[in-house]
Amino acid sequence: MDPTVIETVERIRAADPEGMLERIKELPQQVRDAWSISQRAAIPPAFGDVRSIVVAGMGGSAIGGDLAAALLAGELNVPMSVHRDYGLPAYVGRDTLVIASSYSGNTEETLSAFEDARKRGAKVIAVTTGGRVAELAQAASFPLVTFSYKAPPRATLGYSLTLVLGLLAKAGLARDLSADIDAALADVAKLPERVHEGARSNDAKKLALALAGRVVFVYGAGAMGVMARRVKGQWNENAKNWAAYDVMPELNHNAVVGFPEPAIAKQALAVLMLRSSADLGRHRVRFEVTKQLLDQAGIEHHTIELPGRSALSEVLQMTYFTDHVSFYVALLNGADPSPNTSIDFLKDRLAKA
Repeated sequence: MDPTVIETVERIRAADPEGMLERIKELPQQVRDAWSISQRAAIPPAFGDVRSIVVAGMGGSAIGGDLAAALLAGELNVPMSVHRDYGLPAYVGRDTLVIASSYSGNTEETLSAFEDARKRGAKVIAVTTGGRVAELAQAASFPLVTFSYKAPPRATLGYSLTLVLGLLAKAGLARDLSADIDAALADVAKLPERVHEGARSNDAKKLALALAGRVVFVYGAGAMGVMARRVKGQWNENAKNWAAYDVMPELNHNAVVGFPEPAIAKQALAVLMLRSSADLGRHRVRFEVTKQLLDQAGIEHHTIELPGRSALSEVLQMTYFTDHVSFYVALLNGADPSPNTSIDFLKDRLAKA
């Protein structure tokens, strides 16, 4: 590991030829654009009269649905879930709103779910940049919501989250979040001084240096439990690094028992705890006791908490901050954060199967 690779703007830019860092910085721009697009969408009134909501997607297109469901869990009057697979659950039918989300429009699992939803007479909205999903939505006269933004899907969370929130509000299933978005982006605007690549030493670089070379286990509760899943994915895709995630309080019923072994865990692992002002009182107690158990087992751990004016603010701030950390870890690993050669290899083999 060469720590000097993240010390200067020149070294950082040289190690990031496809501009992943710029995509990370553009999160606020993505959110503003996505909200505007969603508010211009033509959604039939009948789409608000449903008994369930399903977001069908994979990877970066799915996690926005997960976060939307977590943020709206205390407000929605119908259940909302995310489907990451072929087909759809048996309960999906005419009284289900299916949001088929695929950045490329060609994700085979999402195409399968789309066709299943169409056959069952579900109310379908397609969210994509184009591809086969767009063609099918137009052919079936389903609402089609498109956006144009060139980046790996994992770097488009501003779109995948905000479009789902906006479309649910437009359908009358969720409240208008305009004020929340404005406040959240004002909070995010305060973060660059803590993560900017021009600073020789900043919070994101310090955490990256502490975590580089380790398998990171990410913990969170509520919406931060979903964020834990996303951070794990960013470590995989940006940093090309092993990572895992777990959710509180479930992890207190199993994971804590495994902290002591194997002995190599003390050198190989680190735990990253994502905290929120929305954590329940019992969650806070559990996190503190979990830290004590990690200390007893000799496992390194770090905590991130970024207070904001709403749960949405804390999610967007956590996204902005941890994406910078995963980017810096990529450079410390000697990796280009943009390409996903393993996924390209997999898609090539699937196409030939």
